[in-house]
Amino acid sequence: MASQDMQRLIDLVLQLWNTGNADIANQLYTENAERGDPNGSDPARGPQAISKYVAQVRTAFPDFKFEIKQTIVDADDIASHWTCTGTHKGDFLGIPPTGKRVEINGVALAHVQEGKIVREHVYFDRLDMLQQLGVAPAAQTAARAGS
Repeated sequence: MASQDMQRLIDLVLQLWNTGNADIANQLYTENAERGDPNGSDPARGPQAISKYVAQVRTAFPDFKFEIKQTIVDADDIASHWTCTGTHKGDFLGIPPTGKRVEINGVALAHVQEGKIVREHVYFDRLDMLQQLGVAPAAQTAARAGS
């Protein structure tokens, strides 16, 4: 794919996460697209399921901000290092609002066919996120408890 087409997809990812506009998911993902992360259960399949997940995140973190720090494009694959921030003000994954602010770094690997993402794998440290929310013991506390 041409680099300007890949840049368009990267821009759409930013728009989807920073606005929550569900229509963007239809421009970004194929009907059978699969978005998964090893922290979750089943992957989200298709633009509707993916945009529903984005909406859940943005409801739980209304000031959610997504930034891409670095992107590498190779043929039909995109790798990006990203950071997101937000304040936990709504229920998320069954966790009631904590009012705590989180900053999470992660990586996304996407495969593109015919101008849309068909497969996306997202990797981030969920334990770190839970520790920032105050619902999992901090690493130092857990280490001391084990000694």
